[in-house]
Amino acid sequence: MRFAIEVSNITWLKELIWRDFFKMILFQFPYVQNQPFKSKYSFIEWRNNPNELEAWCNGNTGYPIVDAGMRELNATGLMHNRVRMITASFLVKHLLIDWRVGEVYFAEKLLDYDLSSNNGNWQWAASTGCDAVPYFRIFNPYEQARKFDPNNEYIKKWVPELGSKTYPAPICDHKEARERALKTYKKALS
Repeated sequence: MRFAIEVSNITWLKELIWRDFFKMILFQFPYVQNQPFKSKYSFIEWRNNPNELEAWCNGNTGYPIVDAGMRELNATGLMHNRVRMITASFLVKHLLIDWRVGEVYFAEKLLDYDLSSNNGNWQWAASTGCDAVPYFRIFNPYEQARKFDPNNEYIKKWVPELGSKTYPAPICDHKEARERALKTYKKALS
């Protein structure tokens, strides 16, 4: 008899595999709880701007997909995996706020919180983990929204004031933030 998995269940299976992988990493390398898996990333000069952190936490960055995700998290304790990646990447790469700050915030808010998965995914976003995205891969929040929320249905649900005078301007310029992140990471790795 052949083992078959429905296509709809493959994503679920992959997530279970990642969860178990991150549990193994945490067990074998307990230092990852508060240090980068890759020690060479210990020298990143995080900006840790408290005003920008507050804007991110409250969903007021001026980047609609980021704001929608953070508002959903704050209201429900849940957030889609893709939006978790977008918001995490934005915090660590655009704002250069230490991944551990975001990890703690998610730990306090997520109903489905799991230490190993949270840690592993934050280290992935920050490019500090064992399977991390390369540091030069920096999500463009506008492109992510276009690709994953093309009709702005998700964004409109959580950011109803989008397009009005009450919605904040972006707290940083994507291109400038990307360049700043690249320089900061290169400096830390040299």
